[in-house]
Amino acid sequence: MLNLLTFLWKHYAFFLFLFLEIITLGMVVSSGHQSAIFSYASNQVGGQVFSSTESIKHYFSLDEANKQLQKENNYLRSKIKESYLDRSQGIFDDNASHIDSLSDNAVFSDTLAPAFDYLSAKVISNSVHKKKNFFMLNKGRRQGIRENMGVIGPQGGVGIVHSVSDDFCTAISLININTHISAKLLSNQELGSLSWDGKDPKIAQLNSIETYIPIKIGDTVVSSGYSHVFPESILLGTIQDFGKTAGDNTYHINIKLSTNFSALSYVTVVRNIYLNEQLSLNKKEEDKK
Repeated sequence: MLNLLTFLWKHYAFFLFLFLEIITLGMVVSSGHQSAIFSYASNQVGGQVFSSTESIKHYFSLDEANKQLQKENNYLRSKIKESYLDRSQGIFDDNASHIDSLSDNAVFSDTLAPAFDYLSAKVISNSVHKKKNFFMLNKGRRQGIRENMGVIGPQGGVGIVHSVSDDFCTAISLININTHISAKLLSNQELGSLSWDGKDPKIAQLNSIETYIPIKIGDTVVSSGYSHVFPESILLGTIQDFGKTAGDNTYHINIKLSTNFSALSYVTVVRNIYLNEQLSLNKKEEDKK
């Protein structure tokens, strides 16, 4: 007790000042005009604090929101017609009594079978400034990832799975000089091949489009679906500029890629359900040559 009294006596001036300040503040706030000002200031400060707190909470919730959006996108992708095997021509019915040819006697059963399904993944490492760029995902063999699966992002095509471990995989990026994607012009369905010359990570090249084909700046380039890696009509980019080379009957076309490879975060791995069957048939044809 003696120590407390000694402490208060030594610092009585400070405590007296604090006491008088509290009384003065109470008198100011209790007056109408000053009370309104104080209330406004309190609301402003409180609002700013609340807003900042909500922003912080929102920032930390973005990861979960992205995951949820990715799930919804995958669900929607699975419902579009490009994710289904088009069997609108029908299937032969083995129970038909006799079928000599594709005539009126042929019996068909129409069906539409899913051809692709989708799995969300997060990019955990990425390169964009090399000649041979790769990125790594947080999904692997345990999650069903296999080599040669396509990878797409919110803005379009991203790459192809290259190697897989139990819980991770690496994918070869579209901005890799060894990547070649079967592509087509959306406007006229003309087929070409998308590649990258190793220069600008925002610009790729569309090859094998002959000069008699009408094209223009801004034309959309999408996946053809012929590579068995991507569904048909996945966005790849738009024509930025093009020209003709003397003695060559094909255009030199620069494509502005739809994906910003410097900002990859969440992507979707695409599984072609019929890939092994298709590759097996391709191998048989190659073996015959």
